[in-house]
Amino acid sequence: MKFTSLRARIALKLSQLALLFFILSLGIYVIVRPVGGPLALLLSGFFFFVSVFLSAYIICAIEFWPLKKLSAGGGGGSGWQDTQAADDLPEEVQEVRDVLVAMKNSKDDAVLSQKRFLADASHEMRSPITIMKGNIEIALRRERDVAEYRRVLESNLEDIDRLEYLVKDLMFLARADASELVVNMAPVRLDEVLHQIWEELLPIAERKGIALGIKLNAGDDSVVEGDRDRLRQLFVNLIENALRYTPAGGSVDIMLKNVLGICTVLVSDTGIGIPASELGRIFDRFYRVDKARSRDSGGTGLGLCICRWIVDAHDGEITIKSEEGAGTTVTVMLLSSFA
Repeated sequence: MKFTSLRARIALKLSQLALLFFILSLGIYVIVRPVGGPLALLLSGFFFFVSVFLSAYIICAIEFWPLKKLSAGGGGGSGWQDTQAADDLPEEVQEVRDVLVAMKNSKDDAVLSQKRFLADASHEMRSPITIMKGNIEIALRRERDVAEYRRVLESNLEDIDRLEYLVKDLMFLARADASELVVNMAPVRLDEVLHQIWEELLPIAERKGIALGIKLNAGDDSVVEGDRDRLRQLFVNLIENALRYTPAGGSVDIMLKNVLGICTVLVSDTGIGIPASELGRIFDRFYRVDKARSRDSGGTGLGLCICRWIVDAHDGEITIKSEEGAGTTVTVMLLSSFA
């Protein structure tokens, strides 16, 4: 923020008035001198300094009045958010107003986001707890055989697993928001990371009747500077997401290539896809295209949000292209160490 013009304006007005009062004080001296003698100089000097002091006080009060008014309004008070009112303000005050309004809007957005996050987290945690409580209450209403009790325990175990994943993701995001997560950068071969993940998830894909393919074209050019554990978490989330929303008989393909020094990983599936209207919110916390289906399949609604944080921490880029009913392709681009 620049106050050069404000200081110059005050200095100019004060110097003009000081010159005027100096001339008037000389006039007083000339008039009073024949009568008052030595007191004429004292009187004219007193008049000059008092006049200049009062002028400086009044000028500063007038010039800083808009800032005082703005401060009293808290940066967003009545009238100050109005565009027409803002155009009438001095340039310096407009700068202060813009900063204060931006801070206020940022604070409001943060508070609203926190409230929504807490509400969503409470809802997500309450759902499995309610289900487990209901199962136990039904099981205790009368004596049941071992098989029935076993079904109740197995159902509750699934909900406990969901809660465990949810708490884990919540802790990750809480630490990320608090800047407590450390990203340990070191050379990482993406082809090795992806091949290992493919081998681990292949049995799961086969059990679901999904073809899980992999194509690694980068070779030695797949080395990036990154945190191996975080990158592994990123791609596990993306591939598991693709498997979760791809029906039996479909396919999920993993591809790695290096184009102009950029390591590009594509995870494509032939799943249910995402409506175009939903793509803009797909990285929001707890946002699901199909909430019921996502909850039943074990999703927490935080996976893609975590993926974006990991990619941003590696100065990369993540994009999603999808067509409802036709499938989805997630593209992750990271700078190669050989770029």
